[in-house]
Amino acid sequence: MYRALLALALPVCLALSGCTSTGSSAESALSLDTTTTGAISPLSADSEIMSDEIVIRDMVGGLSQDELTDPQPWSNALTGSAGVISNFTTLTDGAQTCRLFQTTRHGFDGVALMNGRVCRRPDGGWDLVSLDRAAS
Repeated sequence: MYRALLALALPVCLALSGCTSTGSSAESALSLDTTTTGAISPLSADSEIMSDEIVIRDMVGGLSQDELTDPQPWSNALTGSAGVISNFTTLTDGAQTCRLFQTTRHGFDGVALMNGRVCRRPDGGWDLVSLDRAAS
């Protein structure tokens, strides 16, 4: 009987010993490991909005004339923000072409309606001239 009890108890004790702390007290078992294996700096609110501005600028500037008739969804995987660009108006002043638009922006800081303007540069690229919250 003693042998059977020992045969059952030994594996249980060995299995449970693997779950114990290597520290010498309960306090060491509950302490936090402060080892840092890597760090990612969070974006500031300003850098998130700047990143969204680039996505919006590229989206509006990259649309064909036919695509300007329909609302266009946008999203920024870097910030998690998204929205829909609509109400496009194309203005030509001499050699410069600009596009006025409205967009929603759904971000960590809430939902906003914004008015924007992008203008074509002589090299064919686009500049975001303005992107401001619409008056409530």
